Amino acid sequence: MHTKFLAGLALAGGLLHAAQPQPLNDEFLTRLRAEAAHSHPSVTAAKLRADAAAQDLRGLRLWDDPMVGLGVMAAPRQMRADLGDLRVGVEQALPKPGMYDAKRRKAEALQRAEVATTSAASLAAGALAASDAIELALADESIRLQQSQVGWLGAMAENARQRAADPIGAASDALRMETELAKETQMLEAARRYRQALSKKLNLILGRPLEDAWPQLLLPANPLPVPLAQAEIARLVRLNPKVRALNEMADAANHDTRIAERERLPGLALGIDANLYSGGDYRSTTVGLKMNLPWFNERSYQANIAAARSRQLAAGSDIETLRRELASDVLTSTTEAANAAAQARAYAGEIHDKAQQTTTSIEAAWLSSKAPLTDLLDASRALFAIRLEQRRFIAMQLAALEQLYALVPNH
Repeated sequence: MHTKFLAGLALAGGLLHAAQPQPLNDEFLTRLRAEAAHSHPSVTAAKLRADAAAQDLRGLRLWDDPMVGLGVMAAPRQMRADLGDLRVGVEQALPKPGMYDAKRRKAEALQRAEVATTSAASLAAGALAASDAIELALADESIRLQQSQVGWLGAMAENARQRAADPIGAASDALRMETELAKETQMLEAARRYRQALSKKLNLILGRPLEDAWPQLLLPANPLPVPLAQAEIARLVRLNPKVRALNEMADAANHDTRIAERERLPGLALGIDANLYSGGDYRSTTVGLKMNLPWFNERSYQANIAAARSRQLAAGSDIETLRRELASDVLTSTTEAANAAAQARAYAGEIHDKAQQTTTSIEAAWLSSKAPLTDLLDASRALFAIRLEQRRFIAMQLAALEQLYALVPNH
């Protein structure tokens, strides 16, 4: 199984370094989350704590270690010969009723809590990598739009130079276009440098060499469906690993109360003593039962029981507090995803079409000297801003859905 997982990661690495742009789809993000969960140190630490909890469970004992004693009598020889001058004793404490079962159930609950914490760490690492991949994809979308803008400005600058050669043409338009082209070119270079920084950040999260190359990433063309907040909140308690971990901690607190109640029970110990004479003769054997008297410390035991019950009640309140906090996060994520989806659809529809028509109309008017250059540049900037904003809304929706997935995993 481990070999298959590493092979899958190698295949994912090959896809990441492919020449063609990589769509930011569910399959790609799933591979990315799996790689992050496999390599992130927080997940490794959580797995080690889960292993330690499993070892704690295996280390539980029903029986305490027996006690062995050796005594020597100092007395007149005749007495030693009659009674024996060597005493060999063995004492074994007997288990208190229900104590081992309570400790075992507590250890099992703590182990399950650590396993759930490991799942939470895996989700957090995967969400971190996916969020950075979304940001990287948005940077690629911005670069593509800026490249298109630079290409358009280059074409318009060439038209302005040809018009400037005309005796009745305006030389200022050519200079203005050259300035705009230089500015957009510098912005494009800055965007490329920012993209390199984002790729290094993603490599750092995944534990890869910082200089590993990433292909261009493509955001979805259209927004994705948004789950209903009420349905996700209903699934929260069952699927969120942090809630599951707290539930297990509450179960462990319940067993702590059982342990405290059994500690106040009298403890019994079975003892066997054999008397021997150093001359080699056996004298006698005594079998006895010892019992401690816990009633002298009754107030202490009752305080321990009350403390355990208070922790149990506090654990239940902690669960409800976390559930409300996470439900609020679910509401926020679904609202942000729905708003971003609506904005993305609006900016891809009538808003974009109107801006495109405006820019085309003003461009034609400028080419025929019927519109000033400032109108053309303003229309072009507005169209570019609308296209970039639409891509940003798509990225915002993906980021919100990623936060929702970390809260309510789809499994």
